[in-house]
Amino acid sequence: MNETGQNIPNTAVVVSTWDGNPSGYICSLIDSLKRYDAGVPYDIYLCANGESYRLPKNLSNIFKKVFIRENTGFNLGAWDYAWRILPQYENYLFMQDDCYIKKDNWLKEFIQCFNSIEKCGLVGEYLNKSWNMPWTELTGADGEHKVSQKKRERAEFYIETLRRWGIPEGQTASHLTSVVHFTSRKVLEEVDGYIVVDDYHEAIAAEIAFSKKIQNKGYEIAQIGKSRHTRIGHRQWISDGFFSRLANSIKKRTALLTNI
Repeated sequence: MNETGQNIPNTAVVVSTWDGNPSGYICSLIDSLKRYDAGVPYDIYLCANGESYRLPKNLSNIFKKVFIRENTGFNLGAWDYAWRILPQYENYLFMQDDCYIKKDNWLKEFIQCFNSIEKCGLVGEYLNKSWNMPWTELTGADGEHKVSQKKRERAEFYIETLRRWGIPEGQTASHLTSVVHFTSRKVLEEVDGYIVVDDYHEAIAAEIAFSKKIQNKGYEIAQIGKSRHTRIGHRQWISDGFFSRLANSIKKRTALLTNI
């Protein structure tokens, strides 16, 4: 969507989907894109995992191009495919099809955030709080924190997998969730893009690995807002502001009472 007409976009917005997702996801996202002005021109692409994917007919004129590829690598596979086949752009905003836009100037603010931080390599919507701590704390190796067996095993698996891939894990497990990512072609080329795997647990490790590869090059990673998903929302992640958390808590309690 080149919203300013004459300007040639230097940013590609890449939406990932797969042939098992409800068509309502992509339709809702496009409705929100029409509702809110991005603030800057951009070209939008869809990259679909699954050769049987069919775009809803009412969206046939929305995307500059639709890429249909094999169903491999989850959303990271789709994102990695897209940036490599679209070399003409300076910046890329990647998002999943079950996202939705929340405010005007959403893309402009991602660009401003990226450019305002010295040597920024990646901007996202959520710096995962539950993993933004030292690995020694997550594994219980420091002897000071009680960690559940499940979390300890997950942390140990991620460390082992990162090391197997030759990626230093750093002191902490800080990373941006791979729901929304904004970065530049320069950074993508420096880190050789995303790691594409088909195992679900390795895919989570690949999410962490992307942030780590960028940090290991001396770049910063940043959450765009004070709370998560302030510009681009997602069905899984509600805002972590007080009133949003309160509303979600009430909703969960109501559901439990209904099922009694």
